Amino acid sequence: MSIEPCVSVLMPCMNPGRFLEEAIASVLMQPQCLELLIADGGSTDGSLPFIQAQASLDKRVRLLLGPDQGPGDALNKAFNAARGTFIGWLNADDLFHPAALERAVQSLRSHPEWLMVYGEGEEWNGTTGSRLRYPTLPADAGLQGFRSHCFICQPTVVFRRSMGILLGPFNTSLRTAFDLEFWLRAFTAFPDRIGYLPHQQAITRLHAHTLTSSQRRTVALEATLLLSQYLGIAPASRLHNYALELQLGIARLPPGQPLLDHLDALFREAECLVDPQDYAQLRQVWLLDPATAPSLVAAEAAAAASGWQRSLPGRLLQALRPQLHLKAPAPPAGPHRRLVDAIKSEAHAFPLLQALLGQPAEAAQPQLTFEQRPFGVNLIGHAFDVFGIGEDIRMAARSLQAADVPCCVIDHPAGNGAARTDRSLEGLLHAGAQGGPYAFNLICMAAPVQARWLLEQDFTALRERYTLVSWPWETERWPEAWAPLLEVADELWPSSQFTARALRPHAGAHRPLRWMPMAAEIPNRVHVTTPEQRLATRQSHGLPEEAVIFAFGFDFNSTATRKNPMGVLEAFQRAFPPDPCDDTAARVALMIKTFPPRRSRAEYHWLQARVAEDPRIHLVVGHLEREELVKLYGCCDVFVSLHRSEGFGRGLAEALQLGLDVIATDFGGNTDFCTGPLAHPVHFRRVPIPRGAYPCADGHHWAEPDLDDAVRLIRQVAQQRLNQPWRREAASTYRDRFACEAVGQRYRNRLQELWSDRQQIAMRLRWRNTCSPLSL
Repeated sequence: MSIEPCVSVLMPCMNPGRFLEEAIASVLMQPQCLELLIADGGSTDGSLPFIQAQASLDKRVRLLLGPDQGPGDALNKAFNAARGTFIGWLNADDLFHPAALERAVQSLRSHPEWLMVYGEGEEWNGTTGSRLRYPTLPADAGLQGFRSHCFICQPTVVFRRSMGILLGPFNTSLRTAFDLEFWLRAFTAFPDRIGYLPHQQAITRLHAHTLTSSQRRTVALEATLLLSQYLGIAPASRLHNYALELQLGIARLPPGQPLLDHLDALFREAECLVDPQDYAQLRQVWLLDPATAPSLVAAEAAAAASGWQRSLPGRLLQALRPQLHLKAPAPPAGPHRRLVDAIKSEAHAFPLLQALLGQPAEAAQPQLTFEQRPFGVNLIGHAFDVFGIGEDIRMAARSLQAADVPCCVIDHPAGNGAARTDRSLEGLLHAGAQGGPYAFNLICMAAPVQARWLLEQDFTALRERYTLVSWPWETERWPEAWAPLLEVADELWPSSQFTARALRPHAGAHRPLRWMPMAAEIPNRVHVTTPEQRLATRQSHGLPEEAVIFAFGFDFNSTATRKNPMGVLEAFQRAFPPDPCDDTAARVALMIKTFPPRRSRAEYHWLQARVAEDPRIHLVVGHLEREELVKLYGCCDVFVSLHRSEGFGRGLAEALQLGLDVIATDFGGNTDFCTGPLAHPVHFRRVPIPRGAYPCADGHHWAEPDLDDAVRLIRQVAQQRLNQPWRREAASTYRDRFACEAVGQRYRNRLQELWSDRQQIAMRLRWRNTCSPLSL
């Protein structure tokens, strides 16, 4: 049902430059737009003639000229001139998503008690191409939700004109936080009358000239002021974060002003606004408290002199806790001191650290030498954990067994909440304190988790063994914080060419690198994809029996930003907008398999809300045993992965063997095998990873998938599947690529090559009975 024009969109404007045209177009394409009121405070960049031309072409565009006291004043002028029942607000460098106003108006009319709605937003850096979800929270976060950050993306807001009248005008005394003040006022006055839309409503641009980018000091100070007014007392986090921004170069110091002098003045200005204890701590860590600064400087010097930061145990702790890395952003009160304090506090949990505290370590027991050990492999990893890296070690064991290579398993729980119910390797379990009996170790876990294992177990299991490592990683650079793990690796076995590129700069004659693709074999793939089994599985999970089902899987306890579930859902719904008259839209479905997060996650609530709105989307949540999980994917038709990066891409490899078409970003480890009749690569743009978006990856790059290309492929593959529902013969072309027998033979060939030269290999071992890299 169409909605008549009823929304007045306010647009404060001052020298918007090249962004204005797109912003106006995104408003005028909304049928619910009654008028666009552009309040220009005196632009000198040539924008006015363009606005005037738009006003002559479209009577909905109204230009309000005249000087103002800033954006808050411009908004008040536009609001006073507005005629709409509902009010939207779009800055001249932001964008509405298609149908944004329609969804907002429908929501407000369906909930007459609501005075305001807001939705999901996206932060877009047009220069780099990076797109990230704005950290939105649902409305039940309430007033206290603003303690951590402003969780409302401003251009997603639509409110009733009556609420604007009741709340009063925007605060013109604020230069940057007038929007935050308006939200705080709204949540204070009407805490139960604000709604949330789980849809992408708007894009907010990130560029050097945005108000918040150019006035970060003012942003921090005004936000702190407002939180103190509305919450009684403000946390010091905004001030602390601004100081870190200065340290990182994100914010700029005034010319000629030293950092600490600048911070001292800012903190004093905010002293009456924040918690006294927080304030005292803030001044101490930034060395602004004369009473504590000398002792902290001395403690830092003493900590640096200890040399613990250069010790391998200390470096392993930094790999496990990246925030302790000496180059991590932090106040100047002492990165060395923080590390030393962490070593002291965690020594009880990590025995390897105890030697740094002067506690005598048990003397290492002499072990069999490498040459004396039997040929075979000690597999070390998450033997029983049901998730991707756990499957890595299980596939490695099956591959070695298929090639008649003796092996045992040393289990190290992942500690990530995954179920530990796959006991298929129990018969290979080895629990000896001296490590595995064989000459070779093969590490099948993430590098920082291996650091934790070593901190807990010490280096005994490495001695007199040749250690091969198969670390998963998802960018083309190896993290600097993980460099110490290289000291425990005799040879690198990356599972993809993608990960190999990250490790290659660290390889050489002293540390060989071999590309070793992992097995991803599905032994019962024929059984789980019979018509009868596919139907039974669909029925057991409540999936439509006749639809073409698109599948996607990810873990909220991992990093959703990398997996990009929002992109998959948006692409599916753009490809098939709900339309009872569209036969194709009624014959498709999307199945998303995930785990509930261990702690509250806004993205999870977003996903649940979107699923509730569209009966074609089915959410399967929780743990499934391996066979049931394979059946679930086997009953689907297409696997979609609009990831920003993949280290290997096991789910995609398994989907190809099950006969699913695979639509996947053409970036990451999956490019090694996403070729052939069932693979459909999605175009992408290589973009910098935004700061803090992925652990240990600041300054690295990944992919931003092209959603338009993904939509095109989703439509194309859906038509193919509707015309040819099953292509079992195509799946057979992928079987040998992932077979345990082939992978095991590749393992055996390399191991035998090393074994034939074992006397020379023994001399080059990093960890022997008589020497080690501990002094490095």
